[in-house]
Amino acid sequence: MTFSKRTKTNKANAVTVYTRVNEHPDVFCVESGLLFCNYCDLTVEWRHRSTVDSHCLGKKHLAQKKIYEDNQSKKNQKTLKTTLLAADSKREVIEELIKAFASANIPIEKINHLLLFFKKYLKEGGAIPQAPTLRQLYLPSVFKNHAEILLSIFNSKPVCIIMDELSDDCAHSVVNTFFTYH
Repeated sequence: MTFSKRTKTNKANAVTVYTRVNEHPDVFCVESGLLFCNYCDLTVEWRHRSTVDSHCLGKKHLAQKKIYEDNQSKKNQKTLKTTLLAADSKREVIEELIKAFASANIPIEKINHLLLFFKKYLKEGGAIPQAPTLRQLYLPSVFKNHAEILLSIFNSKPVCIIMDELSDDCAHSVVNTFFTYH
């Protein structure tokens, strides 16, 4: 009877960290040669299959996977109608802000000083643009709406406009305008 020396083939040498990633797609990734669980934020010993499988069947991993999948289902893309409603709402808020600044005689440039406050304390406060954008994109429509309101008030009514040009204490020209109508 002849016993041949059996050559030992070491399967462990043939298994790499990438083998484990391929066995469990979308569960693990490789970072610096370590097997990293996408759901648990943990490194897992990859050399033994049983260790990887027991991690995947563990309560913590399954709970984290469920939380991740629930969050992914909530990240649905918004419909066009929802996006347009949000854009209209944003435009309305910005136009109301411009009207408030105008009625309080606050220059639009002063809004740049409030932007950090808006971002910190208001939900979506970062959506309010800087003064040049307000002046170019939003102020013309606010002015147009205000002019239309004035036209509807003065429509077909006799109007008297009195203008007086003066200079103030600092030698700035000032124009006083008075409207009267019946």
